[in-house]
Amino acid sequence: MSFKAKRYFTGLLDTGHRHREMKEMMLCNYCGARFKKAEREYKRISQEHPEDFKRKEPDTGFGIETQNLGQMLEDRIKQDKLYKEHLRLMAFGTPEEKQREIKRVNAGFYERHVGESSKKLII
Repeated sequence: MSFKAKRYFTGLLDTGHRHREMKEMMLCNYCGARFKKAEREYKRISQEHPEDFKRKEPDTGFGIETQNLGQMLEDRIKQDKLYKEHLRLMAFGTPEEKQREIKRVNAGFYERHVGESSKKLII
């Protein structure tokens, strides 16, 4: 939705009276009329200017190198039991275990123990 249209609709719906859900707003005696007006305007404008309401697909921006790195990481997690244990400890371990794992990573422990299968994945 374009910025102008979004601003217009939020202005129509702003009554100063707050509700948790749109359904409550629609049923409220104070806000119901403005909600119905905003609904009519939305239908009218979306028919007149459908290009303002089309959702743009996000650009992924992943290149070949990024895809290769992701594939290599996925393969390493599947095949390298030591690295898999490292990830488990970092996610679910005690604070002491996490500190030990951080020290190991900073010392290059997991770089020295990379399996031969992970090195072959570079294309």
